Parts: sequence; structure tokens; C-alpha cells
Amino acid sequence: MRADNQVRKTDRATTRLAWQMRTEMSANETRVRPERTSPFAGVTLYQWLVVTVASCGWLFDCMSQRLFTMARLSALQDLLGSNASAQAEIERYLTLATAAMMLGWAIGGILFGMLSDKWGRVKTMAVTLVCYTGFTGLSGLATGWVDFTLYRLLMGLGVGGMFGAATTLVAESVPGNFRAVALGSLQALSAVGNLLASAASRVIPPGATEVAFAGVTIRQPGWRVLFFVGVLPALLVIPIVSILREPEAWLLARQRQTQQPNRQLGSLSDLFWHARWRKSTLIGLGLGIAGMFGLWGVGFFSPELISTALKTAQLRAVDVLDPVALAEGLTNPITQQARHVAARLPSEARLRLSSVASHQAASAGSESSDLRQWLADELNRLIAGPSLFDPTVFADVPPTISGLAGQLALKQRAEDRLLLNRKLVELAFPGQIAPIQAYIDSVRSNAMMLFDVGCVLGMFAFTYVAARIGRRPAFAGAFIACLLVTIYTFISLKSAADAYLMLPMLGFCQLSVFAGYSIYFPELYPTRLRGTGVGFCYNAVRFVTVPLLIAMGHLGTAVGLRHAGAIMSCIYVLGLVTLIWAEETKGRQLPED
Repeated sequence: MRADNQVRKTDRATTRLAWQMRTEMSANETRVRPERTSPFAGVTLYQWLVVTVASCGWLFDCMSQRLFTMARLSALQDLLGSNASAQAEIERYLTLATAAMMLGWAIGGILFGMLSDKWGRVKTMAVTLVCYTGFTGLSGLATGWVDFTLYRLLMGLGVGGMFGAATTLVAESVPGNFRAVALGSLQALSAVGNLLASAASRVIPPGATEVAFAGVTIRQPGWRVLFFVGVLPALLVIPIVSILREPEAWLLARQRQTQQPNRQLGSLSDLFWHARWRKSTLIGLGLGIAGMFGLWGVGFFSPELISTALKTAQLRAVDVLDPVALAEGLTNPITQQARHVAARLPSEARLRLSSVASHQAASAGSESSDLRQWLADELNRLIAGPSLFDPTVFADVPPTISGLAGQLALKQRAEDRLLLNRKLVELAFPGQIAPIQAYIDSVRSNAMMLFDVGCVLGMFAFTYVAARIGRRPAFAGAFIACLLVTIYTFISLKSAADAYLMLPMLGFCQLSVFAGYSIYFPELYPTRLRGTGVGFCYNAVRFVTVPLLIAMGHLGTAVGLRHAGAIMSCIYVLGLVTLIWAEETKGRQLPED
């Protein structure tokens, strides 16, 4: 009888073991098998609101970043004034201001990432929003490059904190089948913020000395007004605090902390002491460094690349706004500056100008287009010649022109001489020649808007590949594309047409990996460490990016922006190497410990 009972117990134990094994195998298959339900199945109205508000928080965050990218060159040229030696090394001041923001971004990302695990996701979003909008506005009140750089550092604190809080809130609030789409869309919609900033820079040119809008003239430089616009998103704090609530997963993790004191919320040390989370952190850092520096250290210098390319843009016939008045001004110059420029024209050109001046009526009619082209050709020859700058003639000029003249005196560059001569001709004949700076600003704004369109498409493309095929293949394809397209753009961009063709490709590739970060990083950590881990991986990489940015500035001064960008784009190889150890998370539940 005892033997029979023992057999029955053994059979029951074997049955239970077999059932557990089948259950575990089924669970494992469920985790790795592609989900076949619609990604939108079971999504509630509140969950849509979470995605919308969190996306807006990150969207306006990116708008603030882009406002800085569009305005920093004009801001520093204005703040450095007539300091010739500083203007000659403008790239270093640009990289210092950018590096300061990146440093603040890194500190804020880690700090607010930990606080989002301790305070909660919603409170952290509200604090970071007020931080980045407030210091964006203060940047418009800067009086020198030092306080401007300080405001960028403090603004970076809020910028860094928003991403971790927003992505963890979304990851923990939506169902698993919707997670990749929601997080990828959050990152993709951030490009709308970039588009808003680019559109704002078209309405408010950063290089303008004053801004006319809706019949009102604001007598402040355009770059200051742009930064003031960056304060408006602070209104988003109202729906954040009134609609959003902390996710259930975080509330449960906070309760478990009281029962398991060794499982601390937001423990930075656990990212490294625990073997599993240490591996996740190192992988996140490797992927993050590649994409972050590739974008901020190389790609976001695209506006400066366009400015470099268009410095040598020739005067076009359409740039001659009033050919008859210009011909008269060159023939009978009134001001000392006009006489100085007209005297540099060859004798043949002066003879024709005399003829034109005596037949103004005919020139204003059918011959106007021919006159425009002829004047443009003659002035282009003048602009291409020796420097027109004479400190006794051009004594009272805007700081940007005097700074450019001083920069040219310290270091001779053909493109700087051409730009200076063009601006001096414009100054000598105001209102008769279209300003080249307005043309450059227009091309930059248009190209960056196309860049942003490419960003949206690239991030949605990454989201689709990551959801259908997997996270690792999506990252691999994106890093290869980034490497090839970035080198091609920085070496080959020479004209406005090139900018309109290449910038969308650059945006498509470089921003695609950022959709991967928003999808992949939350899938690497448990709830109690998710905000800390995401914030650390997405933002600690900036500590490495800062010295690389400074190196980029020195390299740009030494070999030029084109070659510096092409060399530094090799950072994408690091991302490809990191993928060797990265695990595939497609189809798995969020991890817990």
C-alpha cells in the first residue's frame, strides 16, 4: 500500500512538473512569438491621452533644442561683437555653448531619471518642462557669451529629464501590443517640434536686426525673439498635472519597496552592481554614444555647413532689387562708402554705367532684366577681387561686419573675403541689393524643415522595422545608413539645391536611431529602475559627447567643418560593434526582478 501511495505521489509530482514545464515553454513562446493582434487593440482613451501629452512634452523639448541650433550662430556673432580674435574662432564658442547644453542634458537626464523613479513620472515631467522653457527664455536676455552658455547649461537640465520621464510613463501605461508603436511615435512626433522651430526661424530670421510681425516691429535681434518664443510651451504643465496619473506598475513598485528594502527605487548603483542590469547599461551606453554624438556632434552642425557652402554664393540677377537706382548710385555715388565701391569698378564698366544713367527710362523697361544681369556680373567680379574693407571708409558698421573684417585680418580665407565684400556692397547701396544673410537664413530654414520631414519618416520607418523584424536589425541598418549618408553630405554639400536634396536624407538616417532608443531602452530595465536606466543610457552618453564636441570644434578650426564632420561621423561604427552583445527584446514583456 505504501508503495502504491509512493507511486501515486511520484506520478502527481511528475504531472505537476510536466505541467509547469509546458506552462513555462508556452510563456516563453508567447514572449518571443510575434504578436498578431492589432497594435491598437484594447487602447483606452486615457492611454491615448497619456501618449499625446507625453509626446507634446518631448515635442516642445525638441523645439527648444532646435531653436538653439537655428539661433546659436547669430546669437554668438552678436554677443561677441567686434572682438576679432573671438570671431575668428567662432566654431569654438559654438561648440562650448553646445557642449554646455549637452553637459546639463547629461546631468539632468540622470538626476531626473532617478527622481522619476522616486517622485513619480508625472511630477518629474512637470518640473522638467518648467526648467527647459524658463531657461530658453532667459537665453534671449543674455548679454555675453558667458551667461548665454550658462543658460544653455541650465536649460539642458530640463531637456535631459523630460525624455526619461515621458518614455517610462508611456511604456508603463499602455498595453504591450501598443508599446513599440506608442514609443516610436512619441520619438517620431518630436520632429514636429523641430519643424515648429524651423518654421519660427523663417518668420523670425535669427540674423535679423529687428523683427516685424503682424504689423508690429520688435526692435530686438531675431535670435532673442526666437528664444522668447520658447517660453510658450510652459502652458503644457496644466494638462500634465490635471490629466495624467502615475502608472500602476510604478505604484506597485513603490509598495514593494517597503517589503523589500534591498530593491530600492531609482538606485543608480543597481545599474552596475547587478550583472543583468550592468550589461543592459553598457549596451545602452554604446548605442547611445553613437547616435547622440553623430547627431549633436555632426548632424546638427548642418546649418553651419550650409552657411559655409553659401558664403561663396554669387550675386544673382534677382538679387538686384532696383537696377536703375543701383546704376545711378554707381555712376553718381553720394556716400563715401558708395564712392569707395564704385571706384573699384573697371573703366569699361563705368563707361557703360554713364550710358545707362543717361537712358534710365529705357533701362527701366525692356532692358531692365539685361541690366540686372549685367550689374550682377560686374559686382560679382568686384566681390571676387581683393577685400573692399577700409577701416577709414567703413568705420561705423554692424559688429558682424567689423568682426568678419577682423577675422579676415587674422586668418585669410577666400570664402570669408567673398562674404565680407558682398556685405560691404550691400551696405554701400542699401535697399538696392538683396542681403545675402537673408538668403542664407532662408536656405537654412528650408533645408532644416526638410531635415525634419526626413526625421519623421526615418523614425516611423525604424518603428515599423523594429516592430516587424526586430530591434537589432533595425539598429544595424540605421547605423550603416548614418555612416554613409553623413560622410557624403559633409563632403558634397555645395549649394542650396544640394542642401534641399541631402538634408532630408541626413535627417531620415540620423534620427531613425532615436526611435530605437525610445523603444529599446525601457525594455532593458525593471519598473523600479526604468526611469533611472533610460535616463542614464540616453543622457550619460553626453558626458562622452561633450569632449568629443570640443574635439570637433578644434578639428573644425584646423581642417574645416567639412572634413571634421566626415571624420567624426565614424562614431557610428561604435553602434554597430555594440550590437554584437545586444539582446533582442521584440515580443517580450517588460522585465522585472
